[in-house]
Amino acid sequence: MSNELYEGLIAPSEAQGEWESAAWRLGVDVAGPVADDVDRLARFPHEAVEALRAGGFLSALLPTEIGGGGATILEMMGAVRALATHCASSAVVLAMHTIEVFSLNRHGSTPALLALAQDVVSENLLLANAYSEVGVGGDVSRSLCAIETAKIPWTLDKQALAISYGEHADVVLTQARRSADATETDQVLIACRRLDFDIEPTSDWDTLGLRGTCSKGFRLQCEVRPEMIFPVPFATIVNDGAGQARQLLLSAAWVGLTEAAAAKAHSFVHAAARRTIGTVPPSAIRLAEIAADLQEGRSLLVASALRFGALDATSGIEDAGLTIALRSLKVSTSELAARTSTAALGICGIMGYKRDSPYSLDRIIRDSQGGLIMVSNDRYLNDNALLLLARKQI
Repeated sequence: MSNELYEGLIAPSEAQGEWESAAWRLGVDVAGPVADDVDRLARFPHEAVEALRAGGFLSALLPTEIGGGGATILEMMGAVRALATHCASSAVVLAMHTIEVFSLNRHGSTPALLALAQDVVSENLLLANAYSEVGVGGDVSRSLCAIETAKIPWTLDKQALAISYGEHADVVLTQARRSADATETDQVLIACRRLDFDIEPTSDWDTLGLRGTCSKGFRLQCEVRPEMIFPVPFATIVNDGAGQARQLLLSAAWVGLTEAAAAKAHSFVHAAARRTIGTVPPSAIRLAEIAADLQEGRSLLVASALRFGALDATSGIEDAGLTIALRSLKVSTSELAARTSTAALGICGIMGYKRDSPYSLDRIIRDSQGGLIMVSNDRYLNDNALLLLARKQI
């Protein structure tokens, strides 16, 4: 564990851990070379996902007893961070898939869900989620849609605001009211396999950044198999691991974007220094400022993962202090990515502004804006404000 923590404090290219090193190589060889094409066409990063399949990343978090990689959440954060340095869209796909695998492994205790976990290993299944809903937005604690249980087979019809890479997923996990007469908060989580669902696009995905996630709106219609319903309430799943894993893994993507921006600035300053041997380029001090900010982001990520691990070991991850800390982590790392990418542009100047330059920051700057709104930082800050009013300490 100490080595994993150390690697989180250094550049992902220097890390020696199995999953982070493999993700870095995948980024260099596969995801990075096509990242601009993925962005330009707003297409799914097929090449990167196939490489993730081949490398065992889709089942990395599952236990070795069933053939998984036995990776820790910290190791997967490292992999997401390394991949995001080359292609943020590919990294977000890996992060979101891993969040669902985390929930499946932690709460999928029925025979059918255990078999699904086994299939994730043997078939390299890609998992997505359909948590947002028209009418309630990103408030996942409420559902308007409900499982229709009056007839066999049970069915579900949901208007999802977005299902990231939904057209490419093998399994979609979605929450709904337990039945038509259940309250909006009486929710269950359902795993729907490809043969059991149809999705019809209801919106396009022509966005500023993170274009390769292909997060269109969809109408999701699925046959609900009772054995594919998780045995604990959806609220329990969110509070007991899934929500925490989401904050950690997506924050790793935002730190990876910060790494990418810092690397561009570092490369530019190095080139400037080689042109004027014996002098320190004026932009070097700005680079030193970026380095300080980047180290702050790395440290926040590692400290949060360490705190999560310690509380998880004592069944204490529903601690309000951890909830506040992880929301703050997401706010801090997403703002760091946006701030650093802009600062890097100030260093690289016109060469960072030009899209055909090796120092181009175009895609990195646009992708970094996505972190600010996935979920809105204002929502997290408001939620934290409410919790802080009820606590005696920060």
